[in-house]
Amino acid sequence: MLKKILLGSLLILSDHTSSAKKVSCISEDKLTKRTGGFLRKYWNKTSLSKILDAPQDAGTCEQAAMEMNGAVSSRALSPWRFHLDRDENRFPIEISFAECLCEGCIIKKRHEMAYNSVLVFAELMVLKKTPCPYDPTQHVVRKEFIKVPVACTCVVPKYAK
Repeated sequence: MLKKILLGSLLILSDHTSSAKKVSCISEDKLTKRTGGFLRKYWNKTSLSKILDAPQDAGTCEQAAMEMNGAVSSRALSPWRFHLDRDENRFPIEISFAECLCEGCIIKKRHEMAYNSVLVFAELMVLKKTPCPYDPTQHVVRKEFIKVPVACTCVVPKYAK
């Protein structure tokens, strides 16, 4: 019982102290400088443009099954394509997201439903901006980690136990 009381007290105190944290707001000019530095340091612009500029060979699962050539994303057992995810309140604003072309997997140039195509995720650091609570001309900027779908892979389905 004493452990529950102590745990409850810790939760209440930690919540209270975190809400007392002062919000730091920055101007549009400082936002531009901070995000520019962040993008130069953590994001390689050429890698994003290479993905988006590269021709995407297969548009459908059936096309990928028939062709099985070109980019890795088109030759995989679980082929995928990329689309551009855009968020004006995130830096970088545009991130390339993978989406699986098939529900199943391509085995011997046939779409086999005995397997599943699933997204593979990478956790990437971004900056998120929100309006300043006490000055609408300024912004609050926070680092966040988001899960970005980067490819697809073929897996054995989960079976109910």
